[in-house]
Amino acid sequence: MFTLEDLRKGRLEVDPHYFSVDMPFYRRHIEDFLPDKIIDIHAHVGTRKGRDPATHPPAFWPQWVTCGHDMTVQNLLDAYVKLLPGKDVQVVCFGSPRRDNLEPANSHVSAMLKLYPNIRGFALTLPEWGPATLEDVMDAGGFCGLKSYATMVGNMSAGEVTILDIYPHCQLETAQRRGWPVMLHVPRAGRLADRSNIDQLHEICRRYPDLKLIIAHVGRSYWPETGRKGLSALKDLGMLYYDISANTCRPVFEYLIGTAGPERILYGSDLPIFAVRGRRIWEGHNYINYIDRADWDDEHTRRCPESEDNLTFMLYEEILAFKKAAENQGLKRKDIENVFHKNARRLLEGV
Repeated sequence: MFTLEDLRKGRLEVDPHYFSVDMPFYRRHIEDFLPDKIIDIHAHVGTRKGRDPATHPPAFWPQWVTCGHDMTVQNLLDAYVKLLPGKDVQVVCFGSPRRDNLEPANSHVSAMLKLYPNIRGFALTLPEWGPATLEDVMDAGGFCGLKSYATMVGNMSAGEVTILDIYPHCQLETAQRRGWPVMLHVPRAGRLADRSNIDQLHEICRRYPDLKLIIAHVGRSYWPETGRKGLSALKDLGMLYYDISANTCRPVFEYLIGTAGPERILYGSDLPIFAVRGRRIWEGHNYINYIDRADWDDEHTRRCPESEDNLTFMLYEEILAFKKAAENQGLKRKDIENVFHKNARRLLEGV
């Protein structure tokens, strides 16, 4: 039986559940919806062995899922053969964004870029880097984009960090000049609807109109109200891209299609996290993951043992939610091909 411990070691194993539940779900709901060629704009890789939670306790549910995962590029590509059989998947990958892991994570991705023609790499970055350091890291490593996170900002609590603390103006100017996409995980408890985030995104779009800025996870809008407020406030910013990774909220996807349009939506997986089997709901301003045999407790995690035998990969739940939103919004086949392949291909052209 494929377990959380297998995933924490960076392996996605085929087990009886895979054939009795996962593959029937894939064949019924996912396979024909997806185009033959896919680009995943948002996947994590790593080289460290799983950390002992007793020594390094995870602080958030995705860390409990992976516990310092060892999903190398090789393991990630192998996982995709099992997750989306029959599809030609190219992956944009990067390490897990932690200051203590930056150099080994970037080194692993850089080394793999020389071996695998079907991957691209974003560099983990630190906000204190000036333009020269940033360009040196990017050019030496063969990276084509930037990825950072609120926890990469030193000497500030995560709740105080702003977008411009994560990516200062000098880095945004450099990324625009070099044509590098910038992956943004919006900070702050208000997520995409936070007033500071909205104001700074307007400022960034005004100052850097040619910047390729990707809002990860649809701005962490995991319940409808945040997506509705945030997307409505940003609907006139036609330069923004949004990836759908680790989001399963169909109403948010419908708002996204209606405000941004299918030309600015990107498929992302957030693997290995969304290789866990589970299902997500929302209650007010909180989301709840029912995760197969979860061995931790937090505000985002519950168990429902009587239904666990029917749970499938959360990646499938993400894709199915987008499929339903696409059908409700009347998207055509060419729109689906844009979301899952062509938009990312255009974004990465010439980088």
